Amino acid sequence: MNGQAGANVNAAIAAHLAEPPRWHVDSATGVDVLLPLAGPGARAMAFTIDWLLRSMLSALWYVGSTLIYNLAQGHGYSLRSPAAESPGWYFLVLLPVLAIYFLYHPVLELVLAGSTPGKRRAGIRIVTRIGATPRAGALLLRNVFRLVDFFPGTYGVGLLAVANTRLHTRVGDLAAGTLVVYDLAAIAPPDPSRRQGGASSAGASITALLQPLDDYQQLAHDAAASPADERLAARYAQAHATLFRPAWDWREEGRRMFSERIPQAMSWLRPYLGWVTLLFLLASASGWWLVHRYPDLARLFASPEMISAVERGELWTDGMLNIVPSSVMSVQLLTNNIVVSLFAFVAGFLFGLGTLYIVGLNGLMLGAVFALCAQHGMAGRLFEFIVAHGLVEISCICISGAAGAAVGEALMRPTESSRAASFAAACARSGDVIFAVILLLVGCGFIEGFISPNNNMPLATHLIVGAGYFFLMLALLQGWLFRGSGPATQK
Repeated sequence: MNGQAGANVNAAIAAHLAEPPRWHVDSATGVDVLLPLAGPGARAMAFTIDWLLRSMLSALWYVGSTLIYNLAQGHGYSLRSPAAESPGWYFLVLLPVLAIYFLYHPVLELVLAGSTPGKRRAGIRIVTRIGATPRAGALLLRNVFRLVDFFPGTYGVGLLAVANTRLHTRVGDLAAGTLVVYDLAAIAPPDPSRRQGGASSAGASITALLQPLDDYQQLAHDAAASPADERLAARYAQAHATLFRPAWDWREEGRRMFSERIPQAMSWLRPYLGWVTLLFLLASASGWWLVHRYPDLARLFASPEMISAVERGELWTDGMLNIVPSSVMSVQLLTNNIVVSLFAFVAGFLFGLGTLYIVGLNGLMLGAVFALCAQHGMAGRLFEFIVAHGLVEISCICISGAAGAAVGEALMRPTESSRAASFAAACARSGDVIFAVILLLVGCGFIEGFISPNNNMPLATHLIVGAGYFFLMLALLQGWLFRGSGPATQK
């Protein structure tokens, strides 16, 4: 008896653990939609499959493109990389490999409406809190926060969050307001008996348009009458997701983002931007004073090669164009700047402390390097190098820091029903601004690669480029470039 009772208890526990928690979605029919939430096991399986796929695709591209490049260069069938970075090898081989690996999730989740090959194999997908397909902004924001979820390695933060939160959400899901659920479309495919055939008349077209709504209402009625029918509940959830899939016009979405949402978000961020800018200026002044007062401290902020070059009366940027092609250097610089800005934003998850650290550290480094150059009479040359791109680049770092500070305050002093809701609202309002920052930093990268290190251009040209790009940034962030670009109203 004891053995049988123990077996029954173990079976009951196993059945309970096998049953995933469900998210209840209110619907227009009054019958809740039940979405089974994917747990750590299914999510880890999906990620592992996707990681293997993107690694394999990246490796295949590297091998194939490297062979083609070396054959074109007359090196035969070789997988060796060139001794010096050439634009051909960089843009044909290295850059596509990095793009395949790091853009795998953002691109496929946008194209496949919240899914990837790994998620499909694991039977899961991404949805919003109302059971619909997430918009592009939410999916991109979710992937930006992989920078947090990945720490300290192998998605340690993400796995810990998924395993210990009620809804099995990682930080990216909290920021984007998304859930990962079992793919009910795979569990319960559409019922063929509900498909309507017939002539292509106007009446048939109207019937076809109204058919999803009729199916939704009928499935709600059936699900309410048979709440234990899993397949019926799955078809009802699928119909709900289909009916509430958001319409998306990228032209209208872009117009509203740049003419309305970004200016509104910048107005909201203005107090945070003021404090973050003040922090950056104070950190820069502190870095300058420390190195000016104690020159040996320059080793904390600059590499030995940089210090040696300055001591010889040279800027580390001298001859840069002779070492690395402008096109390659531009991509490297813009990538680095974008990563720094994204980290300044997502570090707000640490209640704003991570953001303050990144902004303060960048300010200290700038001030210290200026002091180092000033000690050897080269501050003017450094200013000439920086001014063309630096006005916008520093502004973008401060704007990203302001967005991170706003996210941190949302966690410390939530204004919504919960910290998670306040965090998601702050991330959503900041997301459009971060997108604009990335666009601006792309321009900074090209200026820093082609114009800033060019000693043949006079200082006046650098000043004009820097001031012009700065005012372009203001026009973009204030919505001046897209004002009045909306659809014409009928009189």
